[in-house]
Amino acid sequence: MNPVVLEYVDGLGLSSLAANVGLELGIAPEVQEKAKAYLIIVLEQHTSERLDEDLASLAEQLTTLGAVDVFVLPAASGSKLIEAREKAFWVVKALGANDIIDVVVPRASVPEYLQQVSSIAQANATLVSAAGHAGDGNIHLSVFQPDAELRHRVIHGILEAGMALGGAISAEHGIGKEKKQYFLELEDPNKIALMRRIKTAFDPNRILNPGTLLD
Repeated sequence: MNPVVLEYVDGLGLSSLAANVGLELGIAPEVQEKAKAYLIIVLEQHTSERLDEDLASLAEQLTTLGAVDVFVLPAASGSKLIEAREKAFWVVKALGANDIIDVVVPRASVPEYLQQVSSIAQANATLVSAAGHAGDGNIHLSVFQPDAELRHRVIHGILEAGMALGGAISAEHGIGKEKKQYFLELEDPNKIALMRRIKTAFDPNRILNPGTLLD
């Protein structure tokens, strides 16, 4: 299989995304009760016959690997679902997420990482919803915790768990000012010192993007 799109989203996230675009997925209640998360997979082929063969092969593989069920959406519904996934950031913000972070871990470690995130969230009475790019290990996490001190502890633990599995504190969205504190708390001090020396070599007068990550 060589999917064009391979996305992960938890049950809460999928329901919210579908509702945002008025999409009825038709997932049976008994499946929704069992499924903690969903893979969204997009396949392309040159002919409908070859696509049908790939779909059958993929369904067999997923079932063997423990999938509760496999649904094949019509093209129009599939496109609408992908559109909804691309709007996920705005959906969770509208739902009241207090922070949204992204972490990248090795693909083989994604299941273990998500279990750790769930444990951290439960231990701190915090709701954390996850979605991400399963094909490259990039996980987006929406944190619902209004208490700033508790939220910091939760996010610190989530980021630390990802790094312990060989991941990085940020995937595609960079560090920025919001993640600066976590980066300085968790990253190897020797790496930070090296980065500061490189920054000084190219910017001795500290005029390039001052007051951000390394200042």
